[in-house]
Amino acid sequence: MDRNVINSDGTSLVQDVGDGFQTWNKAIGADCGTIVTSPDGTLELWCDDDGLCRENPQLNQAASMLVGQQIVGSVIVFYPGDIK
Repeated sequence: MDRNVINSDGTSLVQDVGDGFQTWNKAIGADCGTIVTSPDGTLELWCDDDGLCRENPQLNQAASMLVGQQIVGSVIVFYPGDIK
């Protein structure tokens, strides 16, 4: 499954992130992921749930702006209905 990945440094790329929680976590370097929905409901980000627990966590400013809350680490951009 090709999806946009937004890295914590603000760069983004479209890559095959696989299909399922384990492959999504691997794609963003997470042990455990979680869904964060944008305020208008048009985007769902797969985020590193433990990002703040890592040494030197990096704020992902681009992802944070998309969902209106602080996001740390890389994220995968999904649209409603993509994650089942």
